[in-house]
Amino acid sequence: MKTYKKIIIILTGFAILVSGIYFKQEFFLMIPLFVSLFVMSFQSEANRLGSLIGAINAVIYTAAYLYMGVYVSAASAFFMSVPLQLATFFNWKKNAYKKTVIFKKMSVKMRIISLVALLVSWGISAGVLTYFKYEYAIFDTVTFLLGLAVSILTLLAYIEYTYLWIISAFTGLIVNIQMVINNPKETTYLIYGVYALYCVIVAFINVQKFYREQQIEKQMVER
Repeated sequence: MKTYKKIIIILTGFAILVSGIYFKQEFFLMIPLFVSLFVMSFQSEANRLGSLIGAINAVIYTAAYLYMGVYVSAASAFFMSVPLQLATFFNWKKNAYKKTVIFKKMSVKMRIISLVALLVSWGISAGVLTYFKYEYAIFDTVTFLLGLAVSILTLLAYIEYTYLWIISAFTGLIVNIQMVINNPKETTYLIYGVYALYCVIVAFINVQKFYREQQIEKQMVER
């Protein structure tokens, strides 16, 4: 890990710690955020270890959610996030390229079908949550569905996951800002959200670089 990335992690971690102490958050609930800093750093480099550490962190999140009494989130983290992260790690390891994976690009047809499915799912979910007067219905639904789509595309090593990931990170940041306005104690998640957006942008750049590199090598082999 490069020195400047270590500095960014230290500064972000310190900011999370200070805000957590100031707003009297329990340290146990901040642990997943600290681990997430390293997860995102690895994932910004498209390093498959990010998924393995991410799976471990999902277990920690599960424990935190159970402690908070948020059982639906705990179930989602354990039964959805953990398997997806592990499956991604092993699939990337099976199709390894250096510390990352051999990337693919979706066909136009696949992109259209995926986009339509995503929009329909969002419309239905947002409509249901709005009916039940959930405050963050629109952005929260977008964040969840994009997060799920990103996880699936990441698992399959399609480079399009980075496009959706940027949108997901940005909408997540908007949700964080709304939550902080209503409850300043959520500042730790806002700080992490800013860091996550930075890492996602770096990931986009690196994945594009790896894909171009792989295509050049493929063309040289075919000659």
